[in-house]
Amino acid sequence: MKLKSLSLIFAIALVPQLGMAQQSKSDENVEFQPHFYGQLMGGAAYTVGETTFNNLISPAAALNLGYQFNPVLGLRLGAGGWQGKGATVTPSEAYKFNFLQGNLDLTLNLANLFGYDHARIFNPYLFVGGGAAFGLNNGANDVKAVVPAEYFKLLWADNKLISPVGRAGIGADVRLTDNVALTLEANGNVLSDKFNSKDADNPDFHYNALVGLKITFGKPYRRIEAPVAPVAPVVAQTPKKEEPKKEPVKEVVEEKPVVAADPDVNKYAALNTFFELDSDVIVEEEAAKIADFAAWLNKYGRSVAICGYADVQTGNPKYNMGLSSRRVENVKKALIANGVPASRINTDYKGDTVQPFLQNDMNRVVVSTVL
Repeated sequence: MKLKSLSLIFAIALVPQLGMAQQSKSDENVEFQPHFYGQLMGGAAYTVGETTFNNLISPAAALNLGYQFNPVLGLRLGAGGWQGKGATVTPSEAYKFNFLQGNLDLTLNLANLFGYDHARIFNPYLFVGGGAAFGLNNGANDVKAVVPAEYFKLLWADNKLISPVGRAGIGADVRLTDNVALTLEANGNVLSDKFNSKDADNPDFHYNALVGLKITFGKPYRRIEAPVAPVAPVVAQTPKKEEPKKEPVKEVVEEKPVVAADPDVNKYAALNTFFELDSDVIVEEEAAKIADFAAWLNKYGRSVAICGYADVQTGNPKYNMGLSSRRVENVKKALIANGVPASRINTDYKGDTVQPFLQNDMNRVVVSTVL
């Protein structure tokens, strides 16, 4: 397939991916997460030339570092190469040369074009890119007699070469675990006519067949939880007291005031106290919210349930459980300091086992719900 055609496929795939839903097809509570990855591969290379196929096979290796932006599109920076081969016709003589090639590739996951699945085993991909090759140790300089001499005249200056590279290829990642996959890849590279030192008035071609491992750094997906909806409190109305019956003897009856229903019940149904990363300290703005909330609780004699949380993307489960416990204790102390009796405060903490909000940073929170 031509590079122009591959570029068109990538362009068509890019637009819908910018707004695609990134929930897994096999589990809607799993969402794709952008991540870095590394690839280490080795295999065989073939440089197109004028002798038998097996005479032009040489070793090849590649090391890539990539970033997956969404389930379909990624970008990777790599270094590859090792050895190339060429051959003369008259007399027939093969020679070797070494080269190192730097690449920048845009990758397209073909399977995820039809829906992301975090547990999919086989993930084929295409890529297109470019770069530059640096050649050295050119064995063509040791070839003695070539007929005609003009044909074999593109010897590298000072035994070194820098050539632009265009490339494309296809591969597949076979999932072994969440963070490890077996990678199979075949690619084709087009370089300048000087690559194999022979003047043929056309570009030179170099092909690779590689196998290796892909290592994902961090979590390639995350599990999302539905937000905890605040429980609407039931407002108890104060029963109207009956006035005492008037006796025949005239007397002044003192009327008792009737407690009005709370007009701010919806405003104070729940309170979210947010914390900084890896902190249980109540900042000034959150302390003011607690003081206002406590004044309302005291005015109407209400009880409250408070529960602490920690975000799942930082720390570990054991540490986050302790952090959520400290956060809820500090909110309880703040309520008591503002006059709420401890007997009217119920406490709990969940660590990172429950995520009340979809936005990760908002889960560094203590949720207070009026009972």
